[in-house]
Amino acid sequence: MNSPERRYYQGPDRRRVPRGGRRATDTPGRFPNVLVAESYEGARIPCVKYLDRFGFRVDEAADGHEALAKIAATPTHVILVESGLPNGPLSRIVHHVRHELAFTSVPVIVMASDVDAAESIRAEPLVAVLAKPFSLSTMIEEVRRLLRAQASALAAVPLYTDGFKPSAPA
Repeated sequence: MNSPERRYYQGPDRRRVPRGGRRATDTPGRFPNVLVAESYEGARIPCVKYLDRFGFRVDEAADGHEALAKIAATPTHVILVESGLPNGPLSRIVHHVRHELAFTSVPVIVMASDVDAAESIRAEPLVAVLAKPFSLSTMIEEVRRLLRAQASALAAVPLYTDGFKPSAPA
């Protein structure tokens, strides 16, 4: 009786080689930066822990003043903000981010229990609305979707350095 030929991997032990996850071109450490601005700690902490688990660097704020201070202090790539955040109305935070800090391409995700009230702010580009209560997996999907949209929006803008602008083809 002939036994079937067994195939063995001849290279190094594959179980000891990390697979998936980060690539050589990725920025080391936790990236991108996300700010979670939510007044209710019972909702903020699970969001922060879940984002941290998936490799995001997360800052958290409990009110509008703290959120604006963290946005100004640390470059933020995505902002999750509660629609009824104390000491900082939603429209003021979005206006501050878009116009005063000139972070026009930073996505903002509005977490709202009253979706109709948050719809007026949705007209802004790169703004999404998550209806409370939402699943954490839905939150991650929305953060990733907006990061992809942000990357494609930035890739579409030509960057010229040192005042050099290539001439148009004839």
